[in-house]
Amino acid sequence: MSFWRRFRLYLLGVGLGLILVMIFFGSRDWTSWTPESRVLTAIDSSSVSISDRANCQLKCLNLDQAKLLEIQAQAKVDFSESNAKAKPCPVYRLDSRFEERDYQLIWEVCESAEEVRLLNLIKVGHTCACG
Repeated sequence: MSFWRRFRLYLLGVGLGLILVMIFFGSRDWTSWTPESRVLTAIDSSSVSISDRANCQLKCLNLDQAKLLEIQAQAKVDFSESNAKAKPCPVYRLDSRFEERDYQLIWEVCESAEEVRLLNLIKVGHTCACG
């Protein structure tokens, strides 16, 4: 058997294997193990509380809970500005672009208590008098 014949048989086997994997496992999220995905999942699946400052900022920016969820859905975690090693609850900064505006959300994530707290909401270029 020549090299090229063996190579074609190998490629046929790999191709059939890939097709079977896509059939059986095609609908799975392959990025759920990344640190960013884990933080976003923790925020989405935990009970949420909002600080007084964040409530003031929501009122100042005329945002309701539905808009906050839309802003958060488009957010990416900025680990360089986050304090992931804070004890007992790490603090993460999420950057989002929503309706042509940039937003920053500061979340305190307590995985042991399955609770997250929105500490701060900033609309870049807009200031609110919320101490």
